[in-house]
Amino acid sequence: MSLENKPANSESPEVPSNDQLRLELVLAATRMGAWNFEIETRKMIWDQQMHVLFGLRPDSFGGRDTDFCALVHPGDRDRVAGEFAASLQGHAEFDTEFRVVWPVDSSVHILRLRAHATTNGSVHVLGIAWDVTERRRAEADLERKRNLLDALMANLPDKIYFKDTESRFISVNKAKLAQHGLTRESEMIGRTDLDFFPETRARDAMADEKKTISTGVPIIDKEEKNVWADGSETWVSTTKMPLRDSDGRIIGTFGLSRDITRRKRTEDELGLIANELRARNAMLEEDLKMARELQSAMLPQQFPSFTNGNAAGRGLVRFHHYFTPSMVVSGDFFNVCKISESEAGIFICDVMGHGVRAALVAAMMHSLLGESHARLSEPAALLTHLNRTLCDTLKGAFTPIYATAFYVVVDLHKGELRYANAGHPCPLLVSGETDSKLEPTKLNGMKPGPVLGLFDNASYTGGHHRLAPRDVLLLFTDGLFEVEGPEGELYDYQQLQRAIGQRSALPTAELCSGLINEIQQFSARKEFDDDVCLVAMEIENLQLGSC
Repeated sequence: MSLENKPANSESPEVPSNDQLRLELVLAATRMGAWNFEIETRKMIWDQQMHVLFGLRPDSFGGRDTDFCALVHPGDRDRVAGEFAASLQGHAEFDTEFRVVWPVDSSVHILRLRAHATTNGSVHVLGIAWDVTERRRAEADLERKRNLLDALMANLPDKIYFKDTESRFISVNKAKLAQHGLTRESEMIGRTDLDFFPETRARDAMADEKKTISTGVPIIDKEEKNVWADGSETWVSTTKMPLRDSDGRIIGTFGLSRDITRRKRTEDELGLIANELRARNAMLEEDLKMARELQSAMLPQQFPSFTNGNAAGRGLVRFHHYFTPSMVVSGDFFNVCKISESEAGIFICDVMGHGVRAALVAAMMHSLLGESHARLSEPAALLTHLNRTLCDTLKGAFTPIYATAFYVVVDLHKGELRYANAGHPCPLLVSGETDSKLEPTKLNGMKPGPVLGLFDNASYTGGHHRLAPRDVLLLFTDGLFEVEGPEGELYDYQQLQRAIGQRSALPTAELCSGLINEIQQFSARKEFDDDVCLVAMEIENLQLGSC
C-alpha cells in the first residue's frame, strides 16, 4: 500500500519491499490508516483506510492540511491545529485524539492520530490513525458504572461487602466500616468476620458463604441476630450472592446486610399487642354471648293464652314469631303481654343502628315497658310515656338515638284493634273471611307520630280497626322488607304486602316461614342484612257477647 499514486504510464513500476508489504498487512489487519504530510508544500497524502476512518468516499480527500482541519469536529479543531503546529515546530511526536462527524450519516467518531517528523530529501511527517470510538465509549460507560458503584458504596446505609473464597474481605462500603468503628477500607481488607463478631456468629456466616460458593445458590433476606460485646442486640436481614469473574467462575461472595432492629422490635411489640387484643376479644365475645342470652331472655319465652274462661278449651289466639339479629345482639325488640282475660298487648320496636348500642336501648325499652302496666290499655298514652322517659334518659348522649315503635291492643271482647304508631312500618291485617280476595290491610287509620327519643313534647294519637275470627295480624321491623337483590333492586313494603296476600290462605306458620324463605332467596347474600323481627297473631275466635 503506497501513500502516493504512481503515474499510469510508468515503464518500471516500483516493487514494494518486504518491509513495506509487512507494514501494509499490519495496517490492514488493525484497520489503521497511514498518512504523509510534506511541510514545505503543505500537501497531505492519505491511503484509502484514512478515507474510511473519516467517512469519505475513496480518493475524495482534498489533500491539504486545511482540508484535514475542516474534517475535525468544531469542538476539537483549534486544539488539534495547535497541537499539530507545536509538534511541527519542535519536531516532536504528534499524538492526539479528536472527534469527526461523518458526512454520510452525521455520526460522531473518535480517532487517534500519531505521527513523527522524518527527513528523506525533504522534511515531512509520517503518521497513522485508527478509530477508538468503541473503546472510549466502553471506557466512559465503565467510568459511569464505577461512579454509580462508588456513590452506592459511599451513601447507602446498608452494609455492603465483597469477600474472596476464604471469606476474607476484599472491599467494603462506608456503612460497613462504620459498623465496626473503622474509617479506612484497608483496616478490613484481608480480615474475616472472626475479627469482628463473636465466634459462633462469625462461623455461621462463613458457613453460609462456603455453601454459596460451592452451590452457586444465593441466600436471600436471611434474618440474623447480632449480640455485641456490650450485651446489646441488633437484627439484620442478610443477602449473599456468588461473586463471579468475567468467565463465570465463582471467585468469592458479595453481600448486603440491612438493619431491621427497629422492625423486629416493632414486630415484638405488635405481637404483645395482638396477644392482648386476642385476650380482650375473647372476653368481649364472652360478654356479647352473655348479652345475647340476656336479650333472648327478655323476649317472650311463652305467649299468653286466652280460652274464654274455659281452661280446657281451645285458645282464642295463637302467636308465631321470627327473630334474628344481624350481629350478635339486636336493636329489634318485641313483647306480648296479657292485659286482661280479653285483652292482649303487642309491642314491637326497632332501635336505630346495630350491635351493642342498639341492644342497650332495646333493653331500656323492655324495662320501661315493664314499668308501664297501667298504660297498657291505651296505646297512645303508652307511646307518649315511653317517648318522654326515653328522651329524659338519653338527653346526655352525644349521638342522637331513637327508635321506631308500634303498639296494638287486641280486644277480643269488643272485636277490635286499638293502636298507636311512632314512625314504625304499618302492620298488615290478613282478613279471615273465606270470600275475601283483598290484599292485607295496613293499620294506618291515623297519622303516625314521631320516632321515640327525639322530641320530648311529642304526642301520639290512636287508631282502631275491626277484628274478625280467623284474621291474622302481622307486625314486623323494616329489616324484613328493606332487602337488596343481586342487581341492586329493593324488596319493598309493597312487594311484602303482595307476598303476604298470595299466602293468605295458608296456615299462619306456613305463611310466615314461606315469607321468610322468599325474602332470603331474593337477597343478594341469601340472608338478611339487618335485624329482623316478625310477630304474627292468629285469631281463632272472639269473646263477643261475653265478659
